[in-house]
Amino acid sequence: MIVGAFFLIALGTIKINKKLIIFRMMQDVLTKSHSLSPKMVCQNIVETIIKVFNVDLAILSVEDPLFVGNLISPQIVNRKCFYSYKSTEIFSDIEQQFFQQIVIFSETVLAADDLTSDYQWLPKLQLLPKEKVRSLLAVPLPCQHGIKACLNLYSCQQIRTWLPEEVGLAVMMAAQAGLAISQARAYEEMKALAQKELTLNRINSVIRSSLEPQVIYNSIVKELGLTLGVAGCALSLWTAQDRYMNCVAFHNSEEKNGIPQETQDWQRSTISLVPIAENPILQQLITRKKTVCLSDLRQEQHLARFDLPWRSQSRALLVVPLLFDGEIMGSITLREENISRTWRDSEIELAESVASHAAIAVSQAKLYETTRRQAIQLQISENRVKELNNYLTESILKRFLPEAIANKAATGKLALDLHPEPHLVTILFADLVGFTKLSSQIEADTLSELLNDYLEAMTQVVFDYSGTIDKFVGDGIMALFGAPEEISPQQQANRAIATAQAMQRNLAPINHKWQQKGILQANNISALRLRCGIHQGMAIVGMFGGKQRKDYTAIGKVVNIAARLQQIAQPNTILLSETVFDSWQHSQELAVVPRSLQLKGIEPDFLSYALAID
Repeated sequence: MIVGAFFLIALGTIKINKKLIIFRMMQDVLTKSHSLSPKMVCQNIVETIIKVFNVDLAILSVEDPLFVGNLISPQIVNRKCFYSYKSTEIFSDIEQQFFQQIVIFSETVLAADDLTSDYQWLPKLQLLPKEKVRSLLAVPLPCQHGIKACLNLYSCQQIRTWLPEEVGLAVMMAAQAGLAISQARAYEEMKALAQKELTLNRINSVIRSSLEPQVIYNSIVKELGLTLGVAGCALSLWTAQDRYMNCVAFHNSEEKNGIPQETQDWQRSTISLVPIAENPILQQLITRKKTVCLSDLRQEQHLARFDLPWRSQSRALLVVPLLFDGEIMGSITLREENISRTWRDSEIELAESVASHAAIAVSQAKLYETTRRQAIQLQISENRVKELNNYLTESILKRFLPEAIANKAATGKLALDLHPEPHLVTILFADLVGFTKLSSQIEADTLSELLNDYLEAMTQVVFDYSGTIDKFVGDGIMALFGAPEEISPQQQANRAIATAQAMQRNLAPINHKWQQKGILQANNISALRLRCGIHQGMAIVGMFGGKQRKDYTAIGKVVNIAARLQQIAQPNTILLSETVFDSWQHSQELAVVPRSLQLKGIEPDFLSYALAID
């Protein structure tokens, strides 16, 4: 009895040690997965498993287009199998190829001890060579990201009874393997995203730094072609009204230096052979205005109307339209010559992003070329340039910037980077009390005259204190301080509060004018009254909008809080947040009582200060 007990303890210790060894082996695979390719990660998994279980054949099958696509380049399939043989002499070459097509997928663990007698209970097992495959253990891998994977272990030379301990170990290893595969897939997605950003940054850098269209076009096709590893990439300019397309740049992977321009080879390479109206691919672009993906032109011969001489060898095409203001102005074509290729979503997204930037670059290049030709033809004088600059200043910048700042921007003394970026700003909201009721009682022409008088006076006040008009919403005014011209928090608070106080002073002559006209008294209003809310904090400031319209504005929590302060302020009162009050340089004798507010959905116990307008 004692000997038997010691034997059981020793056996249990061996099993525990084996589990620890297996766990450490799989942890080693997981650790290395961050530095290895996905293909190597999967291969390490099957080689580790075959050593642990001492089976004749281990197969790891992974089914996921995105993950698999990063493993097999450039031709992409939906499934990839990884193998490890104890001895390759067991199977013939034909049988090894056969196993690549037969993978037993099961949602639960499948353990078949003797396939020679019980293989019929799973139809797919009937396809296995029964004279060589004796036992099978199939274990699904719990992967993330929608990946489907399975591990098949085969005993080929002898029947093997799968012990519960072995099945448990296989399940444990499958869980670790599933984690490694999921991490590898996530890592590949991160690399693809980083590569996309890097490619776009390089292209944007060229677009910003060069005014030469050909330099920009060459950079676009080269960067995109190298990133996606295609045989060729071309940029063509054309519209639906053109008869032929014009290839302005192309990159061939086998030609490191490309074809010299202004040569006969270049001219022949850019001459379109097929009219646009007779090209089915281009007609699809015109009709759908969406990317056309062709994996294998041998299977779609009706579309194989090769418009350029060097495309006659193309087998796979990805044609992306260049869209500007909803109209096609050209296309980018990616091609493979001797192999088919299923274009991945990430590749299509990258090509479409590049095409979007290319469309802007083409539009800018056309505008630049048009301006340059007009300058040469009309010999625009320096005075004319100044007039144009003054027009832009008056019609655009001075609509929302103070005159001094607009003039600095026009003369190059102030750089206006209008791309949305974080800024510390102070937001002022001002609103007329009871104006909504008044607007429903008076005639439209009278209302517009009154509103224009008010907005003109208030705008002048904002500009007097170097503020920026963000927007008008009826009689409501939103102004900001600290952008685009950066000033200190103290200056922002001082100017915002001074602006609110001056607004009330400038409201007095407007009240006097409309009282003399009898408009206010006729509607039971003694005088127009103002209320303001001011808050300071971080906001995203810049140009927001779409292709048709953009506005310079600020967004963020600071804007919402300033608006709420204005809404709850009493008439003829400025309601300041604690941040603004602390930044404000005021006299020590100022008697202002703090007030705790409950700003629903924004801030609990929000401290504010009410300042009466003189």
